Amino acid sequence: MADLPVSRRSVLRSAAFAGALAVLPGLLSACGSAEPEGTGAKKSLDVLRVALPSSIGSLDAAKEAGIMNYVVALLVQESLVGVGPDGSLQPSLAESWTRKNATTYVYKLRSGVTFADGSPLTAADVVASLNLHAKKGSTTAFAYAYANVDTIEATGDAEVTIKLKSPDASFAWVPTPGTLLVTSAAFIKATGERIGTPEGKLLGTGPYKVAEFAPDSHVTLERNDAYRGGKPAFRQIRIDFIPEESTRLLAMRGDSVDVALNVPAEQIDQWKAVPGAQVLTAGDRSLVTLAFNTAKKPWDDVHVRRAVAHAVDREGVVRSVLRGHGKVAATIPDPAQWGGVLDQAEVDALYASIPQYGFDLAQAKAELAKSATPQGFSDTLTYPSSGPQLGRAALTLAENLKTIGITLEVKEVPLEQWIADLGKHGSGIYLGWYFATTGDPAEYIQQLLHGGATGENGTNIAEYDNAEVTGLLDKAKAGTDDAARGKLLGQALVKAAADVPYQPLWWGEAATAFGKAVAADGFGPYFFVGPWATKVAAR
Repeated sequence: MADLPVSRRSVLRSAAFAGALAVLPGLLSACGSAEPEGTGAKKSLDVLRVALPSSIGSLDAAKEAGIMNYVVALLVQESLVGVGPDGSLQPSLAESWTRKNATTYVYKLRSGVTFADGSPLTAADVVASLNLHAKKGSTTAFAYAYANVDTIEATGDAEVTIKLKSPDASFAWVPTPGTLLVTSAAFIKATGERIGTPEGKLLGTGPYKVAEFAPDSHVTLERNDAYRGGKPAFRQIRIDFIPEESTRLLAMRGDSVDVALNVPAEQIDQWKAVPGAQVLTAGDRSLVTLAFNTAKKPWDDVHVRRAVAHAVDREGVVRSVLRGHGKVAATIPDPAQWGGVLDQAEVDALYASIPQYGFDLAQAKAELAKSATPQGFSDTLTYPSSGPQLGRAALTLAENLKTIGITLEVKEVPLEQWIADLGKHGSGIYLGWYFATTGDPAEYIQQLLHGGATGENGTNIAEYDNAEVTGLLDKAKAGTDDAARGKLLGQALVKAAADVPYQPLWWGEAATAFGKAVAADGFGPYFFVGPWATKVAAR
């Protein structure tokens, strides 16, 4: 088995009217005034007010790699290479890059870039940022992506060269926002383990800098006037953590919020009814999946896994829980994720060949009867508070499982706890919620199916270790021909599906609300994978 150390905890969380007001007593009064203190400008033009559906415990996405951490961090920090609206690679801090040979990548840095503290970006800063994850023994959430790195060197004042131990077709995606956020070498040395804390904050080259961070409450960002992309439109961004769905809606109705992420599917019509508000939706190439711990009884029994897979009414969930804002997932990557690797006809043929476990309670009962626990068993399934739709889907599954003798307790937990629990691999069944940060179909195929990604803090939360599947993934990783690589990835998906380590549920659709004072440009799958607030303007 190839060595693939992993430490990323990738996951990528209704109140009554009176309760909603009580949850954040300062929100409506603090954010609802038309003018910020000390300025005569309208607040909608001066301060962008954002509501996130969950809190974050760290500003540093390399310590807590939840999607909401990225939403904040990517306003402050940048990567070497960016991700375009269509999922393609594009210049960021590196103005260009070349693959000199199968194992060598050379990045040319932009000139004139400065950090928010006024210090210039140098090759040494990029090397220090890369080494946070590539150094031996690194336990950052990005360390898994650098396991194949041999050396990282500043080979010029504005040039960084990375050499790999062996060819890796996916490495071009590593220095993108999902696994690299650049800071200064001096900041790393001075701040150390305090990076991402309320005291240490973050330092980057992005359009904003951190003024204040209060975990479980809010983040305040201030404009970085030295940003290379020009003066950002908003002087300040105030990001409040508001887990309660009705509280976010109430804040939008009261003109206390300009942008609200993760609008629940069943509330979209209510949000659209807010005067002047726009709700934009787009397939976000996310995946929600059940994961079965194949190393833990009774989930090590393929008949148990098949039984539960047959008990999931995926079409019903997409219809009733998501209100049609999503698609039944046939496998791990969204079909749109294969651009440049397989064409549409090849993707269609591949997905038609992947074994499926349709909703059939009679078949579910028959599979359970073949298992070592034919009379059933009990277990617990948790979901993050920021994903109420996951909880509703889990409850429908629990009701179905009752009919075949399986008792499944469904529990909501805070997002931070859910992420931490996923990394421990201690439960028997999980809900995984993943957001693509690259345009590479291998992104989550490798992370969820590779045998080297098992173990505590590994991304393979199913503890699935099939030598044939891992071998196919290793060949795909080492390959340089996209078509051949795509076929190998497809073969791995087909082979793994027969073992049912995961039961994919749906590919998601993002819904974000923009209030009457602002408008978004270019909303799509990768809108938040970068300095997204620069694409929001007053109207």
